[in-house]
Amino acid sequence: MNSLTPLVAYDGFGIQGSILHYGLVIAFVGSALLALLYFWRKGRLDMNEEPKNQMMSPDDHPPRDKRKGKGHEK
Repeated sequence: MNSLTPLVAYDGFGIQGSILHYGLVIAFVGSALLALLYFWRKGRLDMNEEPKNQMMSPDDHPPRDKRKGKGHEK
């Protein structure tokens, strides 16, 4: 067993912690950059309003009267 193995688990501010921190930062920023480049090449970086309009359309359900609660039906 390596004698440095227990130190890695407790070393949050030392060299191993710094390597872990920068590794995670590079991984997250890199994956976000890859997703950005992918969607940019596919032309999907738009702010399309169509899904919002479909979800908010009043055609599907009649508006509810919020003043009427349970037990207040006529």
